[in-house]
Amino acid sequence: MGSHKSEEPYQPTMNECPPLKEQATDQLREALDAGDPDKKNFHIRSALQFEECIEATDQADHAQAD
Repeated sequence: MGSHKSEEPYQPTMNECPPLKEQATDQLREALDAGDPDKKNFHIRSALQFEECIEATDQADHAQAD
């Protein structure tokens, strides 16, 4: 009997993911390229979420420094 591989999709670790700023920029580029309004909306919302994460991380870093 062969080995059973997991059917779960690959999830990159934090070290393998591009920086949040780069991901936000990529989402904005995708929005510009999207012809479908729903896809454009999705990518814009994703970019905004990445920006919120960047802001929250910056605030946490500043709070720890104080």
